[in-house]
Amino acid sequence: ITSPGNRVLRSRNTQVPEFSTADFLKGRNSQGPKFPGAEIHRNRLSQELMVKKPAIAAGVIFCIASFGCASLGDFASDDPKFAEAPGQFEGRFVSLSDADMAATAYADGVLEPFEGARDAVTLFNNGAAGKAVAASNSVVSWPQIAVAAPGGGMVYVIETRGSLANDIERVESAYTAFPQGRVMTVFAVSDDEIVEVDQRSGIGENPQSIDISADGRFLALSTETPDAELTVIPLDADGGTGAPRPIALNPPYRPTDKEKRIRTLHISPDGKRIAANIANLRYQFYDFIFDENDIPAGVRPVGAPVEFGVRLSIGRWSQNGRYFIATDVNSYDASLRMLIQKGGQVHVIKAPTAAEPGALVTSKRVGRFAEGLEMSDDGALIASIAMERTYLPELFFLEAWPRRRQYMLTLFSFDEETGALIELDRIRSAGVLPEDVIFDTSGRNLAVAVFHRRKGANRKRGFIDFFHITEKGELRAQGKTQSVMRGPHDLVRLTE
Repeated sequence: ITSPGNRVLRSRNTQVPEFSTADFLKGRNSQGPKFPGAEIHRNRLSQELMVKKPAIAAGVIFCIASFGCASLGDFASDDPKFAEAPGQFEGRFVSLSDADMAATAYADGVLEPFEGARDAVTLFNNGAAGKAVAASNSVVSWPQIAVAAPGGGMVYVIETRGSLANDIERVESAYTAFPQGRVMTVFAVSDDEIVEVDQRSGIGENPQSIDISADGRFLALSTETPDAELTVIPLDADGGTGAPRPIALNPPYRPTDKEKRIRTLHISPDGKRIAANIANLRYQFYDFIFDENDIPAGVRPVGAPVEFGVRLSIGRWSQNGRYFIATDVNSYDASLRMLIQKGGQVHVIKAPTAAEPGALVTSKRVGRFAEGLEMSDDGALIASIAMERTYLPELFFLEAWPRRRQYMLTLFSFDEETGALIELDRIRSAGVLPEDVIFDTSGRNLAVAVFHRRKGANRKRGFIDFFHITEKGELRAQGKTQSVMRGPHDLVRLTE
């Protein structure tokens, strides 16, 4: 496959052998090629600040001086010095790594490829990293690109974007440079094994998200295919996939929408409804129309779209289906906005019904760029993970910029009867571009996907950090981490 510039792209049909986590991390201390990320005149962000807009550049310098003292805490560490050891975490989960780019490529376009980098899915058992296998996936998405079947025996991963050849070191934009995704990969999972068993095409153009019904009877994918924004895939009793069913959603786009696409889909706990993130600005709710085999064959809108927030990411239904909780990154990815945006938010909305419209119930402020959100198994706790400004590259005029070295994890209690959301605690830790968080089966421990650390050899590998929730609802770092392939960005619990 070739790009318009005749650069060779890696085919997604290439067979890649299985490999262990240890194989992934071999050579991580090698020097590798030198990358031009520090050359300011070639850096996209610095170009905008220092050349195109000198007045803004002066303002940046002034802000650095102003914020410097207030942000001294950010200089505490580029590495949290966690022990490389299994975390306290009950149950199994998988982590997805996109090794095609460094996290800071969002700002400067420098991919930082290295030998042995390959997209992967890694199996964890009770906090310990186990086997890892190749799995095409992309961080250019919200953290909703993989799901597990009930019982945890099957995992389904969609390819939101493909990969570039490993010799391409720089792109104009990390958002648009990678080829469109078109496949879904299926893995069979046991306690210590994960094996690819199927790969499906024909699921729609550039799939954006995936969800699975609670009874494991079907998958729902959002895609960018016109008049087929929803793809339903029936599943058999063993988790095998049937023929994809394209379904039109007739999304309620506005003329002013910057992104006319369905970013995420979330199936209700009873499997009868779906919440669709429309253009990152509103949620439209639909009822499924089922065929004689109880598989969705169409949809029916429920009420008007619910408008709230600034730029919405993923969401979670309350267990009783009355409320929908959504996270809001509160910014777009323009270079200057990436420097000055405010904190994100977690919103609770009352889901619409045939008799009553949907409505915003409450909003709570969290860290900046809060993409990830998760609910505990009992529905009583909500965790929000915010990357803050950790995506900013290594440039001298950004050294003192606040919130570029530490991410924020926030914990809430949630009342599914009233929709009340109460902050219990928040904690910061060093790491770059953490996008997802999950609870363990006990509801007392959390795992966080950290794309990589900021400097040195730890920039070439990813990490899963672990946190504990005390009886008082306080967050405590466990002081333990597990290394994986660079770029973990999506975590999926495997239910028993």
